[in-house]
Amino acid sequence: MTANQRIFLNIVATYGRSLFALLCGLFTARWTLQALGEVDYGLMGVVGGLTAFIAFFNGLLATAIGRFYAVSVGKSQAAGKAAEGLEECRQWFSIAVFIHTVIPLILMLIGYPLGVWAVRNWLTIPPDRIEACVWVFRCVCLSCFIGMVNVPFTAMYAAKQYIAELTIYSFISTTLNVGFLYYMVTHPGEWLTKLAVWAMCLSVVPQLIICLRALKVFPECRFRLAFVWAPQKFIQLLYYAGWQCFGCLGGMLRGQGIAILVNKYFGPQVNSAMAIGNNVAAHAGTLSASMIGAFQPAIANAYGAGDMDRMRALAYRACKIGTLLLLLFMIPLAVELPEVLRLWLKHPPAYTTGLCWCVLAMVLIDKTAVGHMLAVNARGKIALYQAVLGGALLLTLPLAWLWVSLDWGVYAVGWAMIATMMLCAWGRVWFARSLVGMSARYWFFHIFIPLGILGAISGAVGLLPRLWMAASIWRIGVTGMLIEATLLPLVWLLLLDAEERNFVKAKVAQLMQKMKGRAS
Repeated sequence: MTANQRIFLNIVATYGRSLFALLCGLFTARWTLQALGEVDYGLMGVVGGLTAFIAFFNGLLATAIGRFYAVSVGKSQAAGKAAEGLEECRQWFSIAVFIHTVIPLILMLIGYPLGVWAVRNWLTIPPDRIEACVWVFRCVCLSCFIGMVNVPFTAMYAAKQYIAELTIYSFISTTLNVGFLYYMVTHPGEWLTKLAVWAMCLSVVPQLIICLRALKVFPECRFRLAFVWAPQKFIQLLYYAGWQCFGCLGGMLRGQGIAILVNKYFGPQVNSAMAIGNNVAAHAGTLSASMIGAFQPAIANAYGAGDMDRMRALAYRACKIGTLLLLLFMIPLAVELPEVLRLWLKHPPAYTTGLCWCVLAMVLIDKTAVGHMLAVNARGKIALYQAVLGGALLLTLPLAWLWVSLDWGVYAVGWAMIATMMLCAWGRVWFARSLVGMSARYWFFHIFIPLGILGAISGAVGLLPRLWMAASIWRIGVTGMLIEATLLPLVWLLLLDAEERNFVKAKVAQLMQKMKGRAS
């Protein structure tokens, strides 16, 4: 399988997985609420949230070790460097196994008794539900522990671009979960503890399979104690993860700060509208974010192999495809957003539609330069990059406060988010130009402008059904079909380059050949 074919397979697999999980989530969230009831549903969320910091910390380390894996794998693929790259990757694997064994043990030894104490003495929990919540916390802790220990193995799948295999486990887990939750909602009873045990098994069993498969399939997954003591590599890993943490904290503080600002000036009703907007944007961005998992290891592999031209080409392609996948879902949603919200929520809070539009615009701007972010992360020199962009995200708060203080209204918060995200996108372009030689001019004229034209034309076409149809679910369907029918030909004419068109033609030809073979 060629590199382009593997990327294509990974994109299709991750996109399909995300779409499947999104559709299943629409049903399972409601079933879980019905089966547990409002009290137990809220308790499960609160008790599970006690491990949120562990999950956040674990994600940062996983991203960091994944980058170093992928660069080492790229070195092993370069001519004459197979042995060197394999040895380096084994060093990173040994260090990762050590870190992801010791740190989880420390976190569990400290966090488990504190968490149990919080459940029994600090959280507001009905007395008859305390023991059940303690068992929920135990199940969540075990899931987190196994997940952290398994990170070195899961990250190797991503670095070696075996992402499609991971999606198979995800599909199976999601399907089993749908079946369990359907059984749960059709058989009323006490389900809080049972659901926690089920969720733990559904998390732990695939992790063990992934670990055993990695040991068998990947020669890089060989632990050597002699490789653990490597101070320079420890410093590199912690340096990279630390600056990643700064950038992520900037985003987290922006989100929490905006929530507090909105609550202080406009009250909880507008908080609800903002929460709905974030929820809609998260669902819209899920399908596009699935693409990043397919491109990130490929870009790091290319950097590790010293193939800078391929790395830049993949980064540009990530910008195109990431934004395009978002547009396919977002433009029909944005055009018919008032009716979608009415059908979904019946009586959405005031300002919901406008704030949703603002958040969707912010997510769209973010995706236009996502390839530059992946390229800079592959390069590894991220201190100044994360400091500037993390600071730009934090700038949202004083800017929003200033505009709200000037009586610009509720939507001033949304405008501040859009403005700072534009600053972040342009910052990514500038850093990528300086660090990895990506052309800002090429990005602007071959990616940003064509995507803007695509969005404007397809959005205008999507408004046409309003001329003869009243707001309804049928108009939403007609609007979506018109937009997709307009968008896809424009993508072929304006966005794809010659290599990408040839790749699509080859895939279509292969598909037609298979269909003819089956027909005969």
